[in-house]
Amino acid sequence: MTSGTRDGPGTGYVLGDTDPELARLDVLARLYGPATAAWLDSAGLAPGASVVDLGCGPGAAALAAAERVGPTGRVVGVDASDRHLAVARRRAAEAGHAHVEFVRADVTTWSPAGPVDAVLGRLVLLHLPDPVALVARSAALVRPGGVVAFQDVVLTSRAAHPPLPLLTAYDRWLRTALGRLGVPLDAGLRLTGVFRAAGLPDPVLTSAQPLERGGDAAGWAVVAGDVTSLLPAFERTGTATAAEIGPEDFERRLRAEAAAADAVLVNPMLVGAVARVP
Repeated sequence: MTSGTRDGPGTGYVLGDTDPELARLDVLARLYGPATAAWLDSAGLAPGASVVDLGCGPGAAALAAAERVGPTGRVVGVDASDRHLAVARRRAAEAGHAHVEFVRADVTTWSPAGPVDAVLGRLVLLHLPDPVALVARSAALVRPGGVVAFQDVVLTSRAAHPPLPLLTAYDRWLRTALGRLGVPLDAGLRLTGVFRAAGLPDPVLTSAQPLERGGDAAGWAVVAGDVTSLLPAFERTGTATAAEIGPEDFERRLRAEAAAADAVLVNPMLVGAVARVP
């Protein structure tokens, strides 16, 4: 799920690969597990298939793909973060997936030894300056009739009902900082246009937007993890300071607000797109 380090507008992954970021990604994997399963099922991954997962992060989508292609298949996860790859390799070994390999490389330039049956990318396109180029390149890596599948988020769709002051502030910080860094907030809604521009047929779309209630919602940990991971970006872009945000107890305060209001958390929509290469 990482493609590099952001040094300017639209040049790479802005969330880092620290322990808090790994924890955030684990919560995301659990929260959106059913959505990822539906997306992969729509891709029709068959036993024995060869699959590449670009920007694999700690390996959630790659391992889910490995379950579908079975031991006669092969899955290669590609990521730029050694920390994420170490976690992915450990989890693959614990699951007994000898048919899964993880490679450290730039997802925009890496190529497999030959054509594969499917190329996946989960929460990676929003971090790239040219998502169309990656999707087009992915299509070139797939044999005719193979699958290109990407899944991305609509960050503007997160909400609480009733509204919570801390979440409202967080959304303002997120939109401002990512806007200044050139990261699209609606990447999931752009997928059809990206696939068309890459020369692919209109994709089959899946979507999910998990709802939770109260102070124990898992999604509050995602928000708090974002605050920790994005704090350098918030400060670098002049969006907010650590003193304004209070990251050390942000999650506790957010959960307390949610519990007091018995708030419903509408987690961001996750959109999957799948197309077959002509």
